[in-house]
Amino acid sequence: MTRIVYGIYSAGGLQGGHKMILRHVETLRDLGFDAVAYTGAHNKIPAWFGHKAPVLRGALVDPARDVFVLPDDAYEAMGQLAELPMLTVVMVQNHFNYAARSLQPMRAFKPERFPPMLAVGPTIAAMLRRTYPHADVSIVRCFADERLFRPAARREAAIAVVPRKRAQEARAIGNLFRKLHPAHADLAWRELDKLGEGEVAAGYATAGLALSLNHMEGVGMTTLEAMAAGALCAGFTGIGGRDYATPDNGFWVGEDDDLAAADALAQAAEVLKAGGAELARRREAGFATARGWSYAAFRAELEAFWMRVAPGARLQSGPLD
Repeated sequence: MTRIVYGIYSAGGLQGGHKMILRHVETLRDLGFDAVAYTGAHNKIPAWFGHKAPVLRGALVDPARDVFVLPDDAYEAMGQLAELPMLTVVMVQNHFNYAARSLQPMRAFKPERFPPMLAVGPTIAAMLRRTYPHADVSIVRCFADERLFRPAARREAAIAVVPRKRAQEARAIGNLFRKLHPAHADLAWRELDKLGEGEVAAGYATAGLALSLNHMEGVGMTTLEAMAAGALCAGFTGIGGRDYATPDNGFWVGEDDDLAAADALAQAAEVLKAGGAELARRREAGFATARGWSYAAFRAELEAFWMRVAPGARLQSGPLD
């Protein structure tokens, strides 16, 4: 009998990758797989979103039974796991962080025991395949959770902003937007900062626009969540967002160009105020993009991956809990 153990090493802060790890575990259990999360005795499980994943704290992992999913930020554990006679899967959610911190520690894995690698988006997978040409690299996309991120019945004339990764740029773009485009000064500037997942979902659901402040992303989930909630997006793709950004689903500009971002936000505001067919067309393009990165799509890809890698971990065809 096999058990799938996902490592999660968190200080309790706002990191989307930690949310995705716990979503993997709870979804696998819902699919009938024996899956748990594992964390160190002094780590803090994030509390800014709800989940149903069982968490082992400081418990022993069984090399004879367990498949261990090593997150890309656990570079200190790579050497230890490389010495254990167990199947390890490396899960990469941000290829920039991985390249900076984990490329060298991954050398501890001998070529004959090099672990399968799990990427949450195509840009990440492309980097891994280039870096490790002979590795088994799979994609299980992260997702904008349609069970939570969806339009509200009423929408306000507001711009939703998550400033966490680009706080200075958020201020600069806001000031430039108001100075250079005074016709849109009536739009409220709504910062969704240090909020829980449900509060962010409500903020996007009721805002007409969303400023995309993606930065050095593997994917850029907040922008996909804004699309799923029906907000018209403008701003940066953060590199990884190029996997889903199109001329129809947003007003995109080059990285770090705050002036261009302020102008793009004004273009989006013009469409919002005009309403009609163009607004409907662009919103539908956003909805269509988000459907490609949905929980339903994720669930199917996750099931297929683990049926290939560790089919023995599936105890039944329905939920375990």
